[in-house]
Amino acid sequence: MAFYETGSLYFDGDKGVDRDIVDELARRIGCRIEAMAPPRARAYAMLQAGQVDVVTAALPYHERDAYAYFIPYMQQRFATVMLRDVPLAQSTPQGFAADPTLRFGRVRGVNYGGQRDQWLARMEAGHRLEQGASPTTAFRMLGSRRFAAMFAIPLQYEKELADLGLTDKVRIADWFPEDKPPLRCLALSRANFTEAQRAAWTAAAQSMQIDGSIKRILAKYLSPEEAEKAQILK
Repeated sequence: MAFYETGSLYFDGDKGVDRDIVDELARRIGCRIEAMAPPRARAYAMLQAGQVDVVTAALPYHERDAYAYFIPYMQQRFATVMLRDVPLAQSTPQGFAADPTLRFGRVRGVNYGGQRDQWLARMEAGHRLEQGASPTTAFRMLGSRRFAAMFAIPLQYEKELADLGLTDKVRIADWFPEDKPPLRCLALSRANFTEAQRAAWTAAAQSMQIDGSIKRILAKYLSPEEAEKAQILK
């Protein structure tokens, strides 16, 4: 199991939303979890090669369909996390793009989906994109002013900003409110899972949605409002 070590999703080697969800899934399915937390780009390469069985917090992406099954278990909107001293006139996508001195950040190997990926391509084409090897590295780069803004979900930025003492130094904005919240999924290796096993994992994940287990886990790490928004089944 390749976990995504970021914010409250997975931290300290055995804590976080994804660890709690996976432990409950393992209990219901009857399997043992061997955890690792490689960089995101490497995790997907290992999944494609069949070197790991599952990647957590995965975003469904058409290029990955050939080697992965996707089981959604939560959703959260990406927000734009921006240094507070960026002038308000430059705090919109249009204003930011119009100021060539402002740079944008991303985590290497992450696909953000929708208009966000188009935005990142625009920043890269203009030589205004900085990349961090991990979310924590990217947040440190933000704090050291290597760039002025980045995308992240609440389960990432709330803890990462607090850990780095940056909470009061940023503002949070929703640049693309018309985009749907991306799904967070378990990505199962097609090389290592049979169709019957995929169906069993899907049924277990759905049962956790239905009986409220996922919502209870989310509520340990999020406000009630954010925990409700993160649900994908009603």
